[in-house]
Amino acid sequence: MTRRGQYRICSAAARAATYHRSVATYGQFCPVAKASDVFCQRWTPLIVRELLCGSRRFNEIQRGVPQVSPTLLSQRLKELERAGVIARASDGYDLTEAGTELYGIVQALGEWGQRWARSDYSRDELDPGMLLWDVHRFVDPAGLRDDRTVVEFRFRREPPGRRHFWLVAEATDVDVCLVDPGYEVDLVVDAELAALTRIWMGDAVWAVEQDAGRVRVLGPAPLARRLPAWIGQHPVLASVPPAR
Repeated sequence: MTRRGQYRICSAAARAATYHRSVATYGQFCPVAKASDVFCQRWTPLIVRELLCGSRRFNEIQRGVPQVSPTLLSQRLKELERAGVIARASDGYDLTEAGTELYGIVQALGEWGQRWARSDYSRDELDPGMLLWDVHRFVDPAGLRDDRTVVEFRFRREPPGRRHFWLVAEATDVDVCLVDPGYEVDLVVDAELAALTRIWMGDAVWAVEQDAGRVRVLGPAPLARRLPAWIGQHPVLASVPPAR
């Protein structure tokens, strides 16, 4: 589910013993119940997913979980801090040892969901910003060419605010831009949101979606030919087959 090694580990001691004082619990000594007290609050697994993927600042975390309100996100982060899962730092949040041990749980949960509760890509589950936020974590910044490369995404039939996005690939970093970054655009991806999401999650392939016209890559031919391999598919979940 996540790409290991992007997050920073804090050596602060866990303080899970104080957790029961601030949130509702299952009231059982069972370790499954105790772990669920910490991990199974609404939005908490997705917030932990973002932290494990390398998001450390409040705004970065929210971009990966755009449906959660800032107030509730702040509350969940405080609960995770009290539980000893994260620690505050001057520039954001760091995972503690307890937090990093959730890596295997989050990845297993993602693989189980992909196998047994796979998305049908209905409109209420699709979000272009979240899709590209996920994509940008895994692409190689220098994978298209050595110079800065700007890829504009145009999502068909999406309302203003969800229609245009830009990936800006520099030598060592890739940014997702919600407004025009002001650089010359090198490639344009004109796509149906569901089609590009299916590709990313392993339920479609670039060649088929391009042949059907659901995805088009516009720009210099050599660069356009490299783009499908550059974006690729989710490196962990796309290869998980459905159970039925």
